[in-house]
Amino acid sequence: MAMAMKLLDDFVKYVSELTGNSVYPRVLSEEKRNRLPIFLSRSYSLYTATIMGRDYLILIHERGDYPTPARAETHAETIKNSLGEQPVFVFARLDAFVRDRLIKRRVPFAIPYQHIFLPMALVDSREQSQRSSRDEIAPDVVSAPAQVLLLYHLLGIGDTEHWPLKHWADVLSYSPMSISRAWKELAAHDLCSALDEGRALVLRFPKSSRETWKRALRILQNPVRHRTAATIDDPDSLRIRRAGLTALAERTLISGGGRGTVAMAMREWSAALDNKLAHRASRFDENSMFIEAWRYDPAVLSPEEDIVDPLSLYLSLRGDPDERIQGALEDMIDEFQWPT
Repeated sequence: MAMAMKLLDDFVKYVSELTGNSVYPRVLSEEKRNRLPIFLSRSYSLYTATIMGRDYLILIHERGDYPTPARAETHAETIKNSLGEQPVFVFARLDAFVRDRLIKRRVPFAIPYQHIFLPMALVDSREQSQRSSRDEIAPDVVSAPAQVLLLYHLLGIGDTEHWPLKHWADVLSYSPMSISRAWKELAAHDLCSALDEGRALVLRFPKSSRETWKRALRILQNPVRHRTAATIDDPDSLRIRRAGLTALAERTLISGGGRGTVAMAMREWSAALDNKLAHRASRFDENSMFIEAWRYDPAVLSPEEDIVDPLSLYLSLRGDPDERIQGALEDMIDEFQWPT
């Protein structure tokens, strides 16, 4: 147990150093633990944590032989099917050929201060296990400010061609430093560039909006961080937008189902709870609606409408396994009028 705790502590410090954000692991609840095969609890200490805005089930290897890459892949699928959680295996060491096979199978894993492989989030690889040696981080998804900046351009909301970075920051409600980092993230993926105009930097997007969207899809993330049932006393008092199937039903011919779904920024959702403007509810409460707490404010990308923008809506639902939903999403994107 002591070795597992040290391995967890090393993992937390390693990820915190890489990302610059604190990681707070929590012991997996008894209810969720009981839904997993018992051999997983015997072989691993199980925790949950949020890393780079994504929720993970952390499996700290504690006893027994290390799983083969094929078995680790099976364990990962079992966890995703049972809990809907993305697993990440944490080992004290692994042979190089095992690491390579885990990567080929896209099984998330980490060896503190040596290797981490979180597809669509974080990759770091070091030949030497030296805490003082920090390699370049290669994230596969862009941050929320970068995503908002790109989607704002793709939606053609404003005439942004000559906007200095400070104006971007004012319009998108981010700090100038966040916008400076955001455009550099996009530039690293060849999605935009910056030119000097006088004493200011202005952004340029070399490809058409449709082509830029297609090139960016692999690095754009689901805007939804949390989804729950709740009641809202006065919806007009909050910056909410219709979202989920409710929004998709308005934009396509698909049925929206019975209960409404709305979206708001994560910070606004937290404030609404604190100020008693919203109340968590049972999903079986007929008076409740579904609330999506987003990584960014949906109102910024939909300033004139009370429905989320179609591009964010697509990103929020593209992982849904329902073929009808996938068909409706494709119809929505096909009919979207891309700005020239």
